[in-house]
Amino acid sequence: MLCGPTASGKSELALTVAEAIGAEIINADSRQIYRGMEIGTGMPSRSALRRVPHHGYAIVDPVETYNAALYARDAAAAVNDVWRRGRLPLVVGGSGFYIEALTGDRLLDRPPPEAWLRERLRREAEIHSPEALWEWLSALDATARARVPHGDSYRTLRGLELALTRNRGAADTAARTLPKAAAFRIAVLTLGREALRQRIDVRVRAMFENGLLDEARVIRRHAPHAPALSGIGYAEALSYEDGLATWHEAIAAAQRRTARYAKRQETWFRHMRSATIVSADDAVAAANALTHMARELAAAA
Repeated sequence: MLCGPTASGKSELALTVAEAIGAEIINADSRQIYRGMEIGTGMPSRSALRRVPHHGYAIVDPVETYNAALYARDAAAAVNDVWRRGRLPLVVGGSGFYIEALTGDRLLDRPPPEAWLRERLRREAEIHSPEALWEWLSALDATARARVPHGDSYRTLRGLELALTRNRGAADTAARTLPKAAAFRIAVLTLGREALRQRIDVRVRAMFENGLLDEARVIRRHAPHAPALSGIGYAEALSYEDGLATWHEAIAAAQRRTARYAKRQETWFRHMRSATIVSADDAVAAANALTHMARELAAAA
């Protein structure tokens, strides 16, 4: 499993590693599951998808409901399928919700101190929509759908606090479907703060220049209330469309929001036990290190 903040180079490195060892890539990005959002989510290019088999990308319409529990089910099935065919599954992404669901939360420190957990959830609420938090709660606690109404932020956060402290829920059930031999070895990419910020700025600007606004228009026309439209980049592009920001203001706002999200991802991944930290400052060295790790894992299996 290859994790790391947005714009750290996960997709490119995963492609290099997969080609070197004959692996297949499985998505762990909560936005790249949606169809029609290739530009705004930084989805692997069509040429990349042709070079290496990819699973779990562009599988859900933006109007559909999809959550961490469904992801754990689908990703576990993909991992099993790749494994049965004698190839190595390479799970790639930066969505902590999804990664925790697939691993059954076994590789993260739990339960965290109460104060730390509440601070974590406060920051999650600043980044993610109420709908995303409610879906996360539903994945952790199957009874929450009946107990906690949509839009009740206080009860949603309180439910998450209790569910994470108990460390139980649908994620554990989904994770137990994985074969014992497919236990994850996790690598987390790191990048210097200034280098990451520069990559984010370049990436966001390229998205706007390459058609993000047109993509957002199509989604809003097809599904005006789709939660995806509140996602990073789409909300800012539509603010320009609606005359609420200039073009440059929209780009700058998306860059700032992406940087905040990347910082939160870094904090999340720092709490993984047993993860191997790989510097992405040198892409060639990182690819070599990851390839070596994957070959060791394949040989041991």
